[in-house]
Amino acid sequence: MATPHHADAPGQQQVHRVVSNGIGLNVLELAPHHRSRATVIMQHGLRDSAFALLPIARQLSEHFHVLLPELRGHGRSDHSDAYGVYDFVLDLKEVASSLSGQRIALFGHSLGGHIVSKYAAIFPESVEAVTIVEGLGPPHRAHESDEAAEIQVLQFMIMNRLRHQDRRSRPIKNQAEALERLLRNNPRFDAEQARELIPHLLTQTDQGLAWAFDSRANSVFVGASRANDAKFWRNIQAPTCVISGSLSFEYWGAEMGDANFDGRFAENEMQQRIDLFQDCEHHWFEQSGHMVHYDEPERLAGLCTQFYRTKLNL
Repeated sequence: MATPHHADAPGQQQVHRVVSNGIGLNVLELAPHHRSRATVIMQHGLRDSAFALLPIARQLSEHFHVLLPELRGHGRSDHSDAYGVYDFVLDLKEVASSLSGQRIALFGHSLGGHIVSKYAAIFPESVEAVTIVEGLGPPHRAHESDEAAEIQVLQFMIMNRLRHQDRRSRPIKNQAEALERLLRNNPRFDAEQARELIPHLLTQTDQGLAWAFDSRANSVFVGASRANDAKFWRNIQAPTCVISGSLSFEYWGAEMGDANFDGRFAENEMQQRIDLFQDCEHHWFEQSGHMVHYDEPERLAGLCTQFYRTKLNL
C-alpha cells in the first residue's frame, strides 16, 4: 500500500510511503504522467541515497515514469532487523505493485544491481529491460578458491557485520565537514551536486549529525558468492545493460581490506561474467570508479535513456 506525501517543489519529485512487511519505505516519484508508457524503478546502493540518482532520473523522466525507493535502513525509510538480499527484493516488489505502471524497467547501482538482477530473474514476466551499474561484485580474490580461507573470511564478516555494534565512525560536526568527507572519498564528484546531496545523506541524532543509514545493512553480503549470483544472471530474460567503471579498482582495493588484493579485474574476467547473461551489452566508463553516477552522470543518463527507449520501443 502506498501513501502519497508531497512534492518538494512544483515540477520536482513527489514523495510516497510504501509499506513492505511492516517496513515503511520512502519512495521518490518523477513524471507520473508517463506511467501509461513505462516505469523505470531505480535502486541505489549501500550507504548511498535515492537522491544521488536524481541527475539520471530527471533525464529519464522526460520519457518515462520514474520511481526511486530509499532502501530499508537508508534515508527516511525505516530501519529493520532483516537485511537479507531477498528482503530488499520483496521491498522492490511492493514498490512495483503499489506505484508502477504495467510496463517496468529496472536500474540498480552496486547493491541495487544485485537486487534488480535477482528480481528480474525471479519475476521475469514483469521486467522488460535491466541496467546494472557496478553491480556484478568485486574481482575474484584468491580466498574464493580456498575453502579454509573462505570460512575464515565468513567468520570475520559474521562477527563484524551481523553483530550489532555501537557506531564507530567519527562524529560529524556539520554539513560542511560531511561534504568535505564525501568529496575526499569521491574526488571526481561535482562539488555542487555533492552539496545538494549532503542533506539527504545525513540524519540528526541525540549525539549530533550522522550518516543516514543503518550499519546493520552491511550484513546483506554475508555469505554472498559469485556462483549464486551467476545463477540469477543466467536466468534474466530481459535485455540487460551492464556498466562498469574502469577506475573501480580504487574502491575494491580499499573496500576489501586485503593488502594482497589490488582491486583490479583479471583479463577477460568481466567478459566471462557478461557472457553468462542471455542478452547483454557491456560498457566501460573510463573516467568512473565504482560511483559511476557521481563521476559521469550525464553520460550515464544518456546511455540509460537510449537503452530503455530502444528496448521498450518508446
